[in-house]
Amino acid sequence: MINNKILIVDDETDICDLISDILSENGYSVNSAFSKDEAIKVMENSGISLVITDIWMNDNEKEGFELLEWCKAYNALTPVLIMSGHGTIEYAMNAAKNGAYDFLEKPFNSDRLLFLVKKALQERDLKIKLMDSNNEWLKSNHIIGKSSKIKNVKNICIKVSKSNSRILISGPSGSGKETCARFIHSLSNRMNHPFVVAACASLSNQMVDQLLFGFNDNKNKNDAKSLFEQANNGTIYFNEICDLPVDTQAKLINVIQDQSFYKYGSNKKIKIDIRVIAGTSYDPNEAVKNGILREDLYYRLSVVPISIPSLNSRIEDINLLINTFMEVASKLFNKNKLIFADETYILLQSFNWKGNVRQLKNLIEWLLIMYGNEKNFQVEISHLPPEFKSNKDNEHKDNYDFNLPIKDARKIFEKKYLETQLIRFKGNIVQTSTFVGMDRSALHRKIKELDIKIEK
Repeated sequence: MINNKILIVDDETDICDLISDILSENGYSVNSAFSKDEAIKVMENSGISLVITDIWMNDNEKEGFELLEWCKAYNALTPVLIMSGHGTIEYAMNAAKNGAYDFLEKPFNSDRLLFLVKKALQERDLKIKLMDSNNEWLKSNHIIGKSSKIKNVKNICIKVSKSNSRILISGPSGSGKETCARFIHSLSNRMNHPFVVAACASLSNQMVDQLLFGFNDNKNKNDAKSLFEQANNGTIYFNEICDLPVDTQAKLINVIQDQSFYKYGSNKKIKIDIRVIAGTSYDPNEAVKNGILREDLYYRLSVVPISIPSLNSRIEDINLLINTFMEVASKLFNKNKLIFADETYILLQSFNWKGNVRQLKNLIEWLLIMYGNEKNFQVEISHLPPEFKSNKDNEHKDNYDFNLPIKDARKIFEKKYLETQLIRFKGNIVQTSTFVGMDRSALHRKIKELDIKIEK
């Protein structure tokens, strides 16, 4: 209830005070307005979740319906409860026909008022969740990992979530930039409002401005809302911001500064309240140097810069990611969860994850499709797709010469063992020494003694 603001609109102060008292006592945050124009100003400057309006106000018997029409155009996710002292079936039918959530007759019953308010807000939240959850993966908008790098990212996200700061998230493709943005949104004061993704790479130069800003067409009142309007009171995430045309980047700066924009073909300024988060696979400084990211936009976006590490740089998170993705994907595909052999875990930890976390998700999906109908199936290396089985780690096979003295055999085993672990930890001496239980200086001596070449 804390995040739900309700706007009461009635030209009678007593009615506004009465409803405000009832709702406030039940934990709701309430604003009041005494005309359509005043209500519009409140909605343009506050995150309103529900509107309760009278029909006949200020000698205009249709002012409530006019406000209803405006609300539908401004944000279709905001339910409107219509109330009237002239309670007739005709009024109720007109309210429903015009898109009102429900009709409340004066004098109203406080229990019915609270029931309708609760029901309207619940349905609104459900619509937002459906918009925000195109698939099961998005339902777990949390950052997965126990490595120091990913813990640092998570801590930054938690700290900035309650602010309205603009954020620029950089990291290699597939590393989880959108997941990071969704995580911030899910912890913010905007969590009950939309999270809208502007996929810059898929927006054509001809359509990008129309999709972002919309256009005014007096002949068609049911035009699709612009992305900025859809994101009002919530968060808009610009995926691959460097792919946005430079001319449009200049217009975005104005939107960020003024929190307002103009539709094409209209002189009417539309005020919005949105948080802007952007992501890029490019190095932001290099993108500015190469002219694909405007420098002035870069400085406005990177109030809080966040860098997402590659999966190869946090291999200690791989097992946790595998288990988490298996839990989610098995439910999504209605398949049995798979068990991974220890050797398979080790191979996946040493694999070169060029596609990062997204590539790991795809692997889990593939395995479930192939083997998820079997119960208690154990994934061996032989069950992995060809690109995993051909990994260079597979070159280290257990071929031992049993005619050798134990001292020589031990050296061969130690060399193969340490080579495998160094590949597994991408040549990181600290991580390797911790895992094998050797002091770093001792490990360095052993590597030199066995003539092991470190590949990073």
